[in-house]
Amino acid sequence: MTGESWVQQDLFGPEPLPDPLLCWLWLDCTLGSASPRAGRVLDWCGGDPCRAWEARATTDFRQAAGAGAARRAVSPGNTPEAFRPVLDRCRALGVEVIPFDHPDYPLALTRIPDMPLVLYCTGDPAWLNAPALVGMVGSRRPDPYGQQAAENLGRALARAGAVIVSGLADGLDSECHRAAVAEHAPTIGVQGVPIDRTYPASNRALREKIEANGCVVGEYPPGLDGIGRNGFLQRNRLIAGLARALVVVQARERSGTMSTVAHAERYGRPVWALPADVGREDSAGSNRLIQSGRARMVLTAEDMLEPLGLSAAAPAPAVQAPPLTDAERKVLACAGGEAVSLEELAARCGMQAAALAPVLMRLELSGRVKMLPGQRYIFL
Repeated sequence: MTGESWVQQDLFGPEPLPDPLLCWLWLDCTLGSASPRAGRVLDWCGGDPCRAWEARATTDFRQAAGAGAARRAVSPGNTPEAFRPVLDRCRALGVEVIPFDHPDYPLALTRIPDMPLVLYCTGDPAWLNAPALVGMVGSRRPDPYGQQAAENLGRALARAGAVIVSGLADGLDSECHRAAVAEHAPTIGVQGVPIDRTYPASNRALREKIEANGCVVGEYPPGLDGIGRNGFLQRNRLIAGLARALVVVQARERSGTMSTVAHAERYGRPVWALPADVGREDSAGSNRLIQSGRARMVLTAEDMLEPLGLSAAAPAPAVQAPPLTDAERKVLACAGGEAVSLEELAARCGMQAAALAPVLMRLELSGRVKMLPGQRYIFL
């Protein structure tokens, strides 16, 4: 080291780390949409994107992120600071940037292997952690039976307190959103295009109504080009990942809806389907899901309410879900699909049982946890 370089380092110290939010944007873009290694990278860097940036040229980063992401990580111009215009544009448009460590990042997505590291949201992101999110999907060209079924089922679920999650697309996605809006209930639209666009454009008015009492969310920043059809396929995994249960209203045997079903099965989400007569080509996929046992048959909303912890007689009020405390988020992150005792959960979370009990009580009151006989808890 020369005397001059020593003096510079002594005077100015080490180079400061970039803004953590910019590091999240950098890491998300470097891994790419729906990366199956996202969870592995988060485990390796301890949820710290700045650490990933600092270690981008190491063998450890390459092993965690994969060869392709490792090459992108060190490519010229790919730096956190390069994403500042994205952040500035989001702020100018009123788009909320929700990285993995944000309080409103949906806990449901932390349990899938290909979670997005950053989400973009308009409206109120607090609904992303509502306790009864129900995905509703179906044909983009439904027949009158499908349209009426989506309205009836969607309105009944919304009245009972479910938050409808769908893809803001033509056809039954739009019908399901409209059903919730008609009940003055929150609903979540999941985008397959950049957050500053609405597709189809004819749904702009519907989007505004959704944002007034719900939110629109996606994983593509404003101004991004070149996403194509793949954006909608990746969007389907977010619908399945966010929802506690997925309902297929009407679908052909070969359709994008079936990709959402496949994601729901991969994530362990229960699938329901609305039957129709065998002569309806638009419902052949829905009927086949029931016939094959891949989906439970739903005739009315009441069929789903008890598994969702809802009641038609006492619907949940359509008000903003209270924000989760750090302790509540920790407990929910430790949850599995099986019932556990207080002591088992305390050991899993690294908490004392006395400290865990009041947290579980708050989660039970908010509808996220149900206590079973024998003081065992199941997470809803």
